[in-house]
Amino acid sequence: MKYPYESVVINEEIPMFILMNSVKYVAMHWHDRIEFLFVLKGRIHVYVGREEYYLQENDLLLINSNEVHGVESSEDNKLLVLQIPISFIKKWYKDIEKETFHCQSFLAVEQANYNFMRSIIAQLMLILRTKGEAYEIKIHSLLLDIVYNLMCKFRVKNNEQLNRNSKKDIQRLTRITSYIQQNFMHPLTLNEIAENEQLSAPYLSRYFQQHMGQPFIKYLNGIRLEHAVRTMLETDLPLIQIAIESGFSNLNSFHKLFKETFHTTPYQYRKKHSYESINISHIKNGIEDYQYNEEDDLSLLYDYLIFSENDKN
Repeated sequence: MKYPYESVVINEEIPMFILMNSVKYVAMHWHDRIEFLFVLKGRIHVYVGREEYYLQENDLLLINSNEVHGVESSEDNKLLVLQIPISFIKKWYKDIEKETFHCQSFLAVEQANYNFMRSIIAQLMLILRTKGEAYEIKIHSLLLDIVYNLMCKFRVKNNEQLNRNSKKDIQRLTRITSYIQQNFMHPLTLNEIAENEQLSAPYLSRYFQQHMGQPFIKYLNGIRLEHAVRTMLETDLPLIQIAIESGFSNLNSFHKLFKETFHTTPYQYRKKHSYESINISHIKNGIEDYQYNEEDDLSLLYDYLIFSENDKN
């Protein structure tokens, strides 16, 4: 599955992925990494399983590995995304896959523990950008600090699994969503997928809702919408052509879903964001054909560096 920053190759020297960017729409998905969303500016709408969160400036949210999640936003935003592979943590704590963490700063009154995590994430971004002497060692040190603090301060004590799926479910969901990814531009029905999985359509409908946190048709239209938004900003193709090639039956259905999601029309949205096509960059060594806009302004990060040793205790 190709999503922004979701397919990046993470190497041994830098066992993480971190990105400062803006997010418009990312369909529901999952991965074997712990992910932090740290909002620096604006607001975003995050879905995690059946839960919905509205994050604004300064909010920090952790998404556990294999938790199904998606993001959308109808306004300008800037956030840091940090992913730490489970494979890296397993070197230091072999039972990490059995653990669940609850890190949602917007639900807490006391912010000291969250300030410390914000500080580490900001440091990671700045260190990776400046790449000073022996910076790889410092990155490892900070990542282990994050893991240590997760275990000590954000671990779910009763080991509740929240919205995480089993390996068997992940395998089935991977087959289903991969098929949707490959065929979203064609007329696609739940019956067709149920037949492929040798399941009844009613059972698959309930299963999809339970494990993806939304109905099949909403997920399918989300994939189509994601493709359409990307094409709108990267090409000058007519909107009706984009709608049809993205799998919508007509321009009206595309227009209706777009306005419900982004609270503006496709034409107005494209006009507002047309400048972005000039600054599009490619993520190298990992994502094929997925483009994103990376923000170079790191000034927002320095305010978070004041939270250091005092907030560890």
